[in-house]
Amino acid sequence: MAEEQEVILYTEEIKVSSTGDEIASKDWRWLFGVLVLSYALLVSGSSFVLGISEHQALQGLGVAALDHPWMDLRGVAAWCDAWEKGNNPSAMQTIIIIPGESKGFPNFLMNYSPLVLIFGKLGFSTNSVFIWGIFLFLIYAIALWILCGPCTLQQAFLWALLICSPASVLVVERGNLDMLIFVLLVSALLLRKNAIFESGIILTASLLKFYPILAILAPWLKQRGRGRLIVYMSILIFVLFLVIIRSRLTAIAGSLEGQFHSAFGYRVWADLLTHSVVVINAQSLHIIRLGSRIIALLGISASFLLGFRAWRTTDRSLLSERALHAFFLGAPLLLVLFLQGTQMDYKWILFLLMVPASIELTRSQNSLEVLCAKMWFYTILAYSYWTFFSDEGSLRNAILKQFLMWVGIFLSAFLAGRLWYRRDMLT
Repeated sequence: MAEEQEVILYTEEIKVSSTGDEIASKDWRWLFGVLVLSYALLVSGSSFVLGISEHQALQGLGVAALDHPWMDLRGVAAWCDAWEKGNNPSAMQTIIIIPGESKGFPNFLMNYSPLVLIFGKLGFSTNSVFIWGIFLFLIYAIALWILCGPCTLQQAFLWALLICSPASVLVVERGNLDMLIFVLLVSALLLRKNAIFESGIILTASLLKFYPILAILAPWLKQRGRGRLIVYMSILIFVLFLVIIRSRLTAIAGSLEGQFHSAFGYRVWADLLTHSVVVINAQSLHIIRLGSRIIALLGISASFLLGFRAWRTTDRSLLSERALHAFFLGAPLLLVLFLQGTQMDYKWILFLLMVPASIELTRSQNSLEVLCAKMWFYTILAYSYWTFFSDEGSLRNAILKQFLMWVGIFLSAFLAGRLWYRRDMLT
């Protein structure tokens, strides 16, 4: 009986991953690969033909690029160099060295987990930033290819639009380690059949940047018995790690304050007002932020419950187990990060983990699911391209951009409620 159910689930998974009820006869992933390569050539070609720098070309495409590429990665390299010299990068300021530049750039105090310094033992330093940057980009590209999976022509085009969006390109331009976190989460998706491997990968990502521990919800939903015990053990190890470094947590949290340009979160709109023409004192700002967090929490909760309880469907068509799992690897991270405060736009790439399920929901027999999945997709796409069509320096446009993210977050919570309800159809 169990074997028959597995065959049925496998058959349904193939159906929902194809166009209509027919199995896709051709994988069009190569198309978004070509388009992504064309984007890279456009940037490099523009800088060569027009005589502008690559960061200016990227800015013309809506990317909030800095004067020099991979600045986040260079910052981590500076921390590793300082640690190798016996200095503490979380207590003393380091300097980012750019090849060919006469002077360095002040770096942030280390706001990552201290385990990131292990990369220094693996040869990561200021002198090897280029090699590590290329490697990080390549494994990120491979992870995107794997996450996309076999797709139709239309799906390949949609993936290309998302991957080439300013928000997505920003993570590559900055060389942020969120690319590595994304790679680890996709690896966890590949190894979801094994509780030890998947939980171990999520734990590894969590020890590096903390927030990925929220992705443990995905294996928790999937596992039973011994598998769920392994999930609990991973959470326990993570909590013990936080206890060990508890003296560093306040400083790490404090170093993340003040980011509101090219960022999203419940309080960004209030910070935008504070740093513009509106004068808000500290006490009023605190009240506004608190009110925003309460509204965001209530909105997310209400959206989830609405998705879970309202308009229940008798549609028994299954979503693929892979898409459902990927969704719950990404959705908890984004919802909680939004409630945390401010997040740089490159964390937008976590939305990509939710795309496979959203694509499948657009073929649901339930009109509500189809409508919400399409609205989610269009909202996320509009947010990611906002800086291409609009000047973020305008307060009005910046506020409208934040409005799009609020809508996207609420729709994400609603879809999470729908899929939480529909996950029972997979068991």
